[in-house]
Amino acid sequence: MTRVRMSALALVALGAALLTPAAALAQEGGGKASLAVAPFTFHRNVRAQPGAELETATLTQKFVTELVKTNKFDVLERARMEQLLEEMDLSNTGITDPARAVRAGKVIGVDYFLMGEVSVWTLTTTVKHVPIANRWTREGELRLIVDMRIVDTRTSKVVSAEKGDATLRWREMHTSQPGRHAPIEPAKLDDVQRDCVAQLVRKVIDAVYPLRVIAVNSSGEVMVNRGEGAGISEGDVYDVFSEGQELIDPDTGEVLGSEETKVGRIQIGQVLAKFSKAALVAGAAQKGQVCRPANGPASFAPPPPPPPPADRQAPTIRILAPKQGQQVSSTPVNVVAEVHDDRQLERVTINGADARRDERGLFRVRISQPSDGRNGIEVRAWDAAGNEAVARSEFTFDATPPVVQADATIVVDGSVDDVDCTLTVNGVQVEFDKQTGRYSVRVPADPQDPGRVVIVATDPYGNQTQEVRRLR
Repeated sequence: MTRVRMSALALVALGAALLTPAAALAQEGGGKASLAVAPFTFHRNVRAQPGAELETATLTQKFVTELVKTNKFDVLERARMEQLLEEMDLSNTGITDPARAVRAGKVIGVDYFLMGEVSVWTLTTTVKHVPIANRWTREGELRLIVDMRIVDTRTSKVVSAEKGDATLRWREMHTSQPGRHAPIEPAKLDDVQRDCVAQLVRKVIDAVYPLRVIAVNSSGEVMVNRGEGAGISEGDVYDVFSEGQELIDPDTGEVLGSEETKVGRIQIGQVLAKFSKAALVAGAAQKGQVCRPANGPASFAPPPPPPPPADRQAPTIRILAPKQGQQVSSTPVNVVAEVHDDRQLERVTINGADARRDERGLFRVRISQPSDGRNGIEVRAWDAAGNEAVARSEFTFDATPPVVQADATIVVDGSVDDVDCTLTVNGVQVEFDKQTGRYSVRVPADPQDPGRVVIVATDPYGNQTQEVRRLR
Protein backbone atom coordinates (compact mmCIF):
# COMPACT_ATOMS: atom_id res chain seq x y z
CA MET A 1 0.00 0.00 0.00
CA THR A 2 1.31 3.41 -0.92
CA ARG A 3 0.56 6.19 1.57
CA VAL A 4 0.38 9.77 0.32
CA ARG A 5 1.74 12.40 2.67
CA MET A 6 0.51 15.98 2.67
CA SER A 7 2.11 19.14 3.88
CA ALA A 8 0.92 20.58 7.19
CA LEU A 9 -0.64 23.54 5.38
CA ALA A 10 -2.60 21.28 3.05
CA LEU A 11 -3.72 19.12 5.97
CA VAL A 12 -5.06 22.14 7.85
CA ALA A 13 -6.92 23.21 4.73
CA LEU A 14 -8.45 19.76 4.36
CA GLY A 15 -9.51 19.71 8.01
CA ALA A 16 -11.22 23.09 7.67
CA ALA A 17 -13.01 21.97 4.53
CA LEU A 18 -14.36 18.86 6.22
CA LEU A 19 -15.83 20.71 9.16
CA THR A 20 -19.58 21.07 9.15
CA PRO A 21 -20.90 24.68 9.41
CA ALA A 22 -22.30 23.92 12.86
CA ALA A 23 -18.92 22.66 14.06
CA ALA A 24 -17.24 25.82 12.83
CA LEU A 25 -19.82 27.84 14.71
CA ALA A 26 -19.12 25.89 17.90
CA GLN A 27 -15.46 26.85 17.62
CA GLU A 28 -16.43 30.50 17.64
CA GLY A 29 -18.16 30.14 20.99
CA GLY A 30 -21.72 29.57 19.80
CA GLY A 31 -23.89 26.53 19.07
CA LYS A 32 -23.01 22.98 20.01
CA ALA A 33 -19.64 21.61 21.00
CA SER A 34 -17.87 19.88 18.11
CA LEU A 35 -16.04 16.61 18.59
CA ALA A 36 -14.29 13.83 16.72
CA VAL A 37 -14.16 10.18 17.69
CA ALA A 38 -11.00 8.22 16.93
CA PRO A 39 -11.60 4.60 15.83
CA PHE A 40 -11.71 2.39 18.90
CA THR A 41 -8.77 0.01 19.26
CA PHE A 42 -7.95 -3.14 21.23
CA HIS A 43 -5.50 -2.93 24.09
CA ARG A 44 -2.40 -4.95 23.29
CA ASN A 45 -3.29 -7.58 25.89
CA VAL A 46 -6.82 -8.14 24.60
CA ARG A 47 -7.29 -11.09 22.31
CA ALA A 48 -10.22 -12.00 20.12
CA GLN A 49 -12.63 -14.42 21.75
CA PRO A 50 -13.60 -17.55 19.79
CA GLY A 51 -17.29 -17.36 18.93
CA ALA A 52 -17.55 -13.74 20.05
CA GLU A 53 -15.67 -11.68 17.54
CA LEU A 54 -15.77 -7.95 18.19
CA GLU A 55 -15.24 -5.48 15.40
CA THR A 56 -13.96 -2.19 16.77
CA ALA A 57 -15.14 -0.35 13.66
CA THR A 58 -18.71 -1.47 14.37
CA LEU A 59 -18.37 -0.51 18.03
CA THR A 60 -17.05 2.93 17.04
CA GLN A 61 -19.92 3.47 14.62
CA LYS A 62 -22.51 2.58 17.25
CA PHE A 63 -20.88 5.02 19.64
CA VAL A 64 -20.88 7.83 17.04
CA THR A 65 -24.52 7.12 16.14
CA GLU A 66 -25.62 7.42 19.79
CA LEU A 67 -23.64 10.65 20.18
CA VAL A 68 -25.39 12.18 17.18
CA LYS A 69 -28.79 11.10 18.51
CA THR A 70 -28.27 13.17 21.68
CA ASN A 71 -28.48 16.31 19.51
CA LYS A 72 -25.94 17.97 21.78
CA PHE A 73 -22.81 17.70 19.62
CA ASP A 74 -21.59 18.29 16.10
CA VAL A 75 -19.81 15.00 15.39
CA LEU A 76 -17.32 14.66 12.57
CA GLU A 77 -18.39 11.96 10.10
CA ARG A 78 -16.56 8.66 10.40
CA ALA A 79 -15.35 8.59 6.77
CA ARG A 80 -13.89 12.06 7.05
CA MET A 81 -12.33 11.20 10.36
CA GLU A 82 -10.59 8.12 8.96
CA GLN A 83 -9.37 10.06 5.95
CA LEU A 84 -7.79 12.72 8.13
CA LEU A 85 -6.15 10.17 10.41
CA GLU A 86 -4.70 8.39 7.41
CA GLU A 87 -3.22 11.65 6.15
CA MET A 88 -1.71 12.21 9.61
CA ASP A 89 -0.22 8.70 9.59
CA LEU A 90 -2.33 7.69 12.60
CA SER A 91 -4.73 5.25 11.01
CA ASN A 92 -2.70 2.13 11.77
CA THR A 93 -1.39 2.94 15.22
CA GLY A 94 -4.55 4.59 16.48
CA ILE A 95 -4.60 7.46 18.89
CA THR A 96 -3.85 6.61 22.50
CA ASP A 97 -1.58 9.53 23.35
CA PRO A 98 -3.37 12.75 24.43
CA ALA A 99 -0.65 14.83 22.77
CA ARG A 100 -1.46 13.21 19.43
CA ALA A 101 -5.16 13.70 20.09
CA VAL A 102 -4.62 17.41 20.69
CA ARG A 103 -2.64 17.71 17.49
CA ALA A 104 -5.27 15.82 15.50
CA GLY A 105 -8.14 17.78 17.07
CA LYS A 106 -6.56 21.14 16.28
CA VAL A 107 -5.86 20.15 12.70
CA ILE A 108 -9.41 18.86 12.25
CA GLY A 109 -10.82 21.89 14.02
CA VAL A 110 -12.97 20.32 16.76
CA ASP A 111 -13.40 21.24 20.39
CA TYR A 112 -13.02 17.73 21.82
CA PHE A 113 -11.29 14.55 20.72
CA LEU A 114 -12.48 11.17 22.03
CA MET A 115 -10.27 8.08 22.20
CA GLY A 116 -11.56 4.63 23.07
CA GLU A 117 -9.70 1.42 23.83
CA VAL A 118 -11.18 -2.01 24.50
CA SER A 119 -9.44 -3.17 27.66
CA VAL A 120 -11.61 -6.19 28.47
CA TRP A 121 -13.48 -8.46 26.06
CA THR A 122 -14.22 -11.84 27.57
CA LEU A 123 -16.62 -14.68 26.96
CA THR A 124 -17.13 -17.20 29.73
CA THR A 125 -19.28 -20.29 29.14
CA THR A 126 -20.21 -23.20 31.37
CA VAL A 127 -21.88 -26.40 30.13
CA LYS A 128 -23.68 -28.66 32.65
CA HIS A 129 -25.61 -31.90 32.30
CA VAL A 130 -29.05 -32.17 34.00
CA PRO A 131 -29.45 -35.94 34.57
CA ILE A 132 -33.10 -35.99 35.63
CA ALA A 133 -34.30 -34.14 32.54
CA ASN A 134 -31.55 -35.50 30.31
CA ARG A 135 -30.87 -31.99 29.21
CA TRP A 136 -27.83 -29.76 28.96
CA THR A 137 -27.55 -26.19 30.18
CA ARG A 138 -25.17 -23.66 28.76
CA GLU A 139 -24.55 -20.51 30.77
CA GLY A 140 -22.69 -17.63 29.24
CA GLU A 141 -21.31 -14.26 30.23
CA LEU A 142 -20.02 -11.55 27.91
CA ARG A 143 -18.12 -8.67 29.41
CA LEU A 144 -16.98 -5.56 27.55
CA ILE A 145 -14.96 -2.74 29.12
CA VAL A 146 -13.96 0.29 27.07
CA ASP A 147 -11.64 2.94 28.50
CA MET A 148 -12.25 6.39 27.06
CA ARG A 149 -10.43 9.68 27.33
CA ILE A 150 -11.88 13.06 26.38
CA VAL A 151 -9.30 15.66 25.38
CA ASP A 152 -10.11 19.36 25.11
CA THR A 153 -8.11 20.37 22.04
CA ARG A 154 -8.36 24.05 23.00
CA THR A 155 -6.65 23.63 26.38
CA SER A 156 -4.66 20.45 25.62
CA LYS A 157 -6.08 18.87 28.80
CA VAL A 158 -7.72 15.53 29.41
CA VAL A 159 -11.17 16.64 30.47
CA SER A 160 -12.26 13.23 31.65
CA ALA A 161 -11.12 9.61 31.73
CA GLU A 162 -14.14 7.33 31.79
CA LYS A 163 -14.98 3.63 31.57
CA GLY A 164 -17.90 1.76 30.08
CA ASP A 165 -18.42 -1.62 31.72
CA ALA A 166 -21.17 -3.86 30.32
CA THR A 167 -21.95 -7.49 31.20
CA LEU A 168 -24.50 -9.74 29.52
CA ARG A 169 -25.47 -13.08 31.12
CA TRP A 170 -27.79 -15.77 29.77
CA ARG A 171 -28.78 -19.40 30.31
CA GLU A 172 -29.85 -21.86 27.59
CA MET A 173 -31.33 -25.37 27.67
CA HIS A 174 -30.25 -27.95 25.05
CA THR A 175 -31.35 -31.50 24.26
CA SER A 176 -27.80 -32.48 23.35
CA GLN A 177 -24.46 -31.41 24.65
CA PRO A 178 -23.58 -28.01 23.12
CA GLY A 179 -20.07 -26.94 22.27
CA ARG A 180 -18.37 -24.68 24.78
CA HIS A 181 -17.26 -22.29 22.05
CA ALA A 182 -20.37 -22.27 19.89
CA PRO A 183 -20.89 -18.91 18.13
CA ILE A 184 -22.80 -16.26 20.07
CA GLU A 185 -25.94 -14.86 18.48
CA PRO A 186 -25.40 -11.43 16.88
CA ALA A 187 -28.22 -10.00 19.01
CA LYS A 188 -26.28 -10.78 22.21
CA LEU A 189 -23.14 -9.17 20.80
CA ASP A 190 -25.18 -6.12 19.86
CA ASP A 191 -26.83 -5.88 23.30
CA VAL A 192 -23.58 -5.83 25.26
CA GLN A 193 -22.04 -3.29 22.87
CA ARG A 194 -25.02 -0.97 23.05
CA ASP A 195 -25.09 -1.18 26.83
CA CYS A 196 -21.44 -0.15 26.99
CA VAL A 197 -21.95 2.59 24.37
CA ALA A 198 -24.92 4.04 26.30
CA GLN A 199 -22.73 4.34 29.41
CA LEU A 200 -19.96 6.07 27.47
CA VAL A 201 -22.33 8.51 25.75
CA ARG A 202 -23.82 9.47 29.07
CA LYS A 203 -20.37 10.11 30.50
CA VAL A 204 -19.39 12.22 27.49
CA ILE A 205 -22.44 14.40 28.07
CA ASP A 206 -21.62 14.63 31.78
CA ALA A 207 -18.06 15.71 31.00
CA VAL A 208 -18.86 18.29 28.31
CA TYR A 209 -22.30 19.41 29.48
CA PRO A 210 -22.62 18.65 33.20
CA LEU A 211 -26.17 18.00 34.34
CA ARG A 212 -27.26 21.23 36.01
CA VAL A 213 -30.31 22.70 37.67
CA ILE A 214 -31.77 25.32 35.34
CA ALA A 215 -34.77 26.32 37.47
CA VAL A 216 -36.76 25.54 40.60
CA ASN A 217 -40.41 26.56 40.26
CA SER A 218 -42.74 27.86 42.95
CA SER A 219 -43.95 24.31 43.72
CA GLY A 220 -40.41 23.09 44.44
CA GLU A 221 -40.15 21.11 41.18
CA VAL A 222 -36.57 21.03 39.80
CA MET A 223 -35.76 21.48 36.08
CA VAL A 224 -32.49 20.11 34.67
CA ASN A 225 -30.77 20.80 31.35
CA ARG A 226 -31.08 17.37 29.75
CA GLY A 227 -33.94 15.79 27.84
CA GLU A 228 -34.73 12.96 25.48
CA GLY A 229 -31.79 11.13 23.92
CA ALA A 230 -29.32 12.54 26.45
CA GLY A 231 -28.91 9.49 28.67
CA ILE A 232 -31.49 10.45 31.28
CA SER A 233 -34.52 8.37 32.28
CA GLU A 234 -37.54 8.64 34.53
CA GLY A 235 -36.69 7.35 37.98
CA ASP A 236 -32.97 8.27 37.80
CA VAL A 237 -31.68 9.69 41.08
CA TYR A 238 -29.02 12.39 41.26
CA ASP A 239 -27.17 14.18 44.01
CA VAL A 240 -27.03 17.99 43.78
CA PHE A 241 -23.76 19.79 44.50
CA SER A 242 -22.89 23.43 45.09
CA GLU A 243 -19.55 24.39 43.58
CA GLY A 244 -17.02 26.34 45.59
CA GLN A 245 -13.51 27.63 45.07
CA GLU A 246 -11.37 26.26 42.23
CA LEU A 247 -8.48 24.03 43.29
CA ILE A 248 -5.24 24.80 41.43
CA ASP A 249 -2.02 22.77 41.53
CA PRO A 250 0.63 25.21 42.86
CA ASP A 251 3.39 23.46 40.89
CA THR A 252 1.78 23.19 37.45
CA GLY A 253 -0.96 25.81 37.68
CA GLU A 254 -3.42 23.17 36.44
CA VAL A 255 -7.03 23.49 37.55
CA LEU A 256 -7.73 20.27 39.44
CA GLY A 257 -11.41 20.96 39.95
CA SER A 258 -13.41 22.82 42.54
CA GLU A 259 -14.72 22.20 46.01
CA GLU A 260 -18.13 20.57 45.93
CA THR A 261 -20.66 20.24 48.71
CA LYS A 262 -23.54 17.81 48.41
CA VAL A 263 -26.68 19.80 49.18
CA GLY A 264 -29.59 17.74 47.90
CA ARG A 265 -30.98 14.79 45.99
CA ILE A 266 -33.49 14.73 43.13
CA GLN A 267 -35.37 12.04 41.21
CA ILE A 268 -36.30 12.45 37.54
CA GLY A 269 -40.05 12.34 37.07
CA GLN A 270 -40.59 13.44 33.47
CA VAL A 271 -38.21 13.55 30.51
CA LEU A 272 -39.17 16.12 27.87
CA ALA A 273 -37.63 16.96 24.51
CA LYS A 274 -34.97 19.39 25.75
CA PHE A 275 -35.15 19.30 29.55
CA SER A 276 -36.45 17.14 32.38
CA LYS A 277 -38.50 17.66 35.53
CA ALA A 278 -37.45 16.19 38.86
CA ALA A 279 -38.80 16.00 42.38
CA LEU A 280 -36.68 17.10 45.31
CA VAL A 281 -36.13 13.99 47.41
CA ALA A 282 -34.00 15.57 50.15
CA GLY A 283 -32.05 18.70 50.90
CA ALA A 284 -32.33 21.67 48.57
CA ALA A 285 -31.47 22.71 45.02
CA GLN A 286 -30.74 26.02 43.34
CA LYS A 287 -30.33 27.21 39.77
CA GLY A 288 -26.82 26.54 38.39
CA GLN A 289 -25.89 23.69 40.74
CA VAL A 290 -24.38 20.54 39.22
CA CYS A 291 -25.96 17.07 39.47
CA ARG A 292 -24.23 13.69 39.51
CA PRO A 293 -25.58 10.13 39.82
CA ALA A 294 -26.60 9.51 43.43
CA ASN A 295 -24.04 7.85 45.64
CA GLY A 296 -24.32 7.02 49.33
CA PRO A 297 -27.08 7.94 51.76
CA ALA A 298 -29.15 11.09 51.33
CA SER A 299 -27.94 12.63 54.58
CA PHE A 300 -29.82 15.88 54.29
CA ALA A 301 -32.64 17.50 56.12
CA PRO A 302 -36.07 16.85 54.58
CA PRO A 303 -36.81 19.23 51.71
CA PRO A 304 -38.56 22.40 52.80
CA PRO A 305 -42.32 22.51 52.27
CA PRO A 306 -43.30 24.06 48.96
CA PRO A 307 -43.99 27.79 49.18
CA PRO A 308 -47.62 28.90 49.19
CA PRO A 309 -49.21 29.66 45.82
CA ALA A 310 -48.31 33.01 44.36
CA ASP A 311 -50.49 35.88 45.63
CA ARG A 312 -52.34 37.35 42.66
CA GLN A 313 -55.32 38.82 44.52
CA ALA A 314 -55.34 42.59 45.01
CA PRO A 315 -56.65 44.25 48.19
CA THR A 316 -60.29 45.35 48.45
CA ILE A 317 -61.21 49.01 49.16
CA ARG A 318 -64.46 50.64 50.35
CA ILE A 319 -64.68 54.42 50.84
CA LEU A 320 -66.90 55.04 53.86
CA ALA A 321 -66.81 58.86 54.12
CA PRO A 322 -67.62 61.17 52.50
CA LYS A 323 -70.23 59.22 50.57
CA GLN A 324 -70.25 59.42 46.80
CA GLY A 325 -71.74 62.78 45.79
CA GLN A 326 -72.14 63.98 49.42
CA GLN A 327 -72.25 67.76 50.03
CA VAL A 328 -69.85 68.95 52.73
CA SER A 329 -69.71 72.47 54.17
CA SER A 330 -67.19 72.29 57.02
CA THR A 331 -63.48 71.62 57.29
CA PRO A 332 -61.44 69.55 57.78
CA VAL A 333 -63.05 66.86 55.63
CA ASN A 334 -62.39 63.43 57.15
CA VAL A 335 -61.85 60.76 54.51
CA VAL A 336 -62.35 57.23 55.88
CA ALA A 337 -61.65 54.01 53.95
CA GLU A 338 -61.92 50.32 54.78
CA VAL A 339 -59.12 48.23 53.18
CA HIS A 340 -58.59 44.48 53.45
CA ASP A 341 -56.17 41.92 51.93
CA ASP A 342 -56.31 38.13 52.05
CA ARG A 343 -52.63 37.95 53.14
CA GLN A 344 -50.58 40.98 54.06
CA LEU A 345 -51.45 44.62 53.42
CA GLU A 346 -48.33 46.67 52.70
CA ARG A 347 -49.37 50.30 52.09
CA VAL A 348 -52.44 52.54 51.74
CA THR A 349 -52.54 56.08 50.36
CA ILE A 350 -55.43 58.55 50.19
CA ASN A 351 -54.98 61.27 47.59
CA GLY A 352 -51.25 60.46 47.55
CA ALA A 353 -50.74 60.74 51.33
CA ASP A 354 -49.86 57.67 53.41
CA ALA A 355 -52.84 56.65 55.53
CA ARG A 356 -52.51 54.95 58.89
CA ARG A 357 -54.81 52.37 60.40
CA ASP A 358 -56.76 53.54 63.47
CA GLU A 359 -57.87 51.46 66.42
CA ARG A 360 -60.95 50.31 64.50
CA GLY A 361 -58.86 49.11 61.59
CA LEU A 362 -59.94 51.94 59.29
CA PHE A 363 -57.67 54.23 57.28
CA ARG A 364 -58.11 58.00 57.65
CA VAL A 365 -56.79 61.22 56.12
CA ARG A 366 -57.92 64.81 56.76
CA ILE A 367 -58.37 67.27 53.90
CA SER A 368 -57.83 70.68 55.45
CA GLN A 369 -58.47 72.89 52.45
CA PRO A 370 -60.82 71.32 49.95
CA SER A 371 -61.67 73.22 46.81
CA ASP A 372 -65.07 74.82 46.34
CA GLY A 373 -67.15 72.54 44.18
CA ARG A 374 -66.39 68.91 43.28
CA ASN A 375 -63.43 67.20 45.00
CA GLY A 376 -62.04 63.78 44.08
CA ILE A 377 -60.96 61.03 46.48
CA GLU A 378 -58.49 58.36 45.34
CA VAL A 379 -57.55 55.48 47.64
CA ARG A 380 -54.72 53.15 46.57
CA ALA A 381 -53.63 49.98 48.37
CA TRP A 382 -50.77 47.50 47.82
CA ASP A 383 -50.20 44.08 49.35
CA ALA A 384 -46.84 42.42 50.10
CA ALA A 385 -46.84 40.74 46.66
CA GLY A 386 -47.15 44.08 44.87
CA ASN A 387 -50.80 43.70 43.83
CA GLU A 388 -52.46 47.11 43.62
CA ALA A 389 -56.09 48.22 44.03
CA VAL A 390 -57.65 51.66 43.38
CA ALA A 391 -61.00 53.13 44.48
CA ARG A 392 -62.32 56.60 43.61
CA SER A 393 -65.15 58.81 44.85
CA GLU A 394 -66.32 62.47 44.77
CA PHE A 395 -67.85 64.95 47.19
CA THR A 396 -68.98 68.57 46.83
CA PHE A 397 -67.65 71.23 49.17
CA ASP A 398 -69.51 74.56 49.74
CA ALA A 399 -68.76 76.80 52.79
CA THR A 400 -70.13 80.14 51.36
CA PRO A 401 -73.36 81.31 53.13
CA PRO A 402 -76.33 82.36 50.92
CA VAL A 403 -76.92 86.05 50.02
CA VAL A 404 -80.54 87.10 50.60
CA GLN A 405 -82.02 89.99 48.62
CA ALA A 406 -85.58 91.17 49.50
CA ASP A 407 -87.71 94.33 49.56
CA ALA A 408 -89.36 94.64 52.99
CA THR A 409 -92.94 96.00 52.88
CA ILE A 410 -95.62 96.63 55.54
CA VAL A 411 -99.30 95.80 55.22
CA VAL A 412 -101.48 98.56 56.76
CA ASP A 413 -105.27 98.19 57.30
CA GLY A 414 -107.55 101.03 58.43
CA SER A 415 -110.25 103.59 57.52
CA VAL A 416 -110.91 107.35 57.26
CA ASP A 417 -114.14 109.21 57.96
CA ASP A 418 -113.69 111.83 55.26
CA VAL A 419 -113.91 110.23 51.88
CA ASP A 420 -112.75 113.45 50.20
CA CYS A 421 -109.39 113.55 52.00
CA THR A 422 -105.94 112.52 50.71
CA LEU A 423 -104.30 109.61 52.59
CA THR A 424 -100.55 108.75 52.81
CA VAL A 425 -98.81 105.94 54.67
CA ASN A 426 -95.09 106.39 55.24
CA GLY A 427 -95.21 109.13 52.59
CA VAL A 428 -96.87 106.90 49.95
CA GLN A 429 -100.35 108.02 48.82
CA VAL A 430 -102.84 105.23 49.04
CA GLU A 431 -106.31 104.70 47.70
CA PHE A 432 -109.29 103.83 49.87
CA ASP A 433 -112.96 102.85 49.37
CA LYS A 434 -114.94 106.04 48.62
CA GLN A 435 -118.07 104.55 50.12
CA THR A 436 -116.75 103.11 53.36
CA GLY A 437 -113.36 104.80 53.76
CA ARG A 438 -111.65 101.39 54.24
CA TYR A 439 -108.14 100.71 52.97
CA SER A 440 -105.55 97.92 53.02
CA VAL A 441 -102.20 98.70 51.44
CA ARG A 442 -98.60 97.38 51.32
CA VAL A 443 -96.03 100.13 51.72
CA PRO A 444 -92.25 100.14 52.23
CA ALA A 445 -90.83 100.50 55.73
CA ASP A 446 -89.36 103.78 56.82
CA PRO A 447 -85.59 103.38 56.26
CA GLN A 448 -84.93 105.72 59.18
CA ASP A 449 -87.22 103.84 61.58
CA PRO A 450 -88.41 100.52 60.12
CA GLY A 451 -90.65 99.83 63.12
CA ARG A 452 -92.71 103.01 62.73
CA VAL A 453 -95.72 103.66 60.48
CA VAL A 454 -96.89 107.28 59.84
CA ILE A 455 -100.41 107.75 58.48
CA VAL A 456 -101.44 111.28 57.33
CA ALA A 457 -104.95 112.33 56.16
CA THR A 458 -105.48 115.83 54.60
CA ASP A 459 -108.93 117.25 53.69
CA PRO A 460 -109.55 119.59 50.77
CA TYR A 461 -109.29 122.60 53.07
CA GLY A 462 -105.81 121.71 54.30
CA ASN A 463 -106.82 120.27 57.59
CA GLN A 464 -104.46 117.40 58.43
CA THR A 465 -104.50 114.49 60.85
CA GLN A 466 -101.36 112.38 61.55
CA GLU A 467 -101.32 109.00 63.24
CA VAL A 468 -98.12 107.19 64.27
CA ARG A 469 -98.20 103.47 64.92
CA ARG A 470 -95.51 101.03 66.00
CA LEU A 471 -95.16 97.62 64.41
CA ARG A 472 -96.03 94.76 66.70
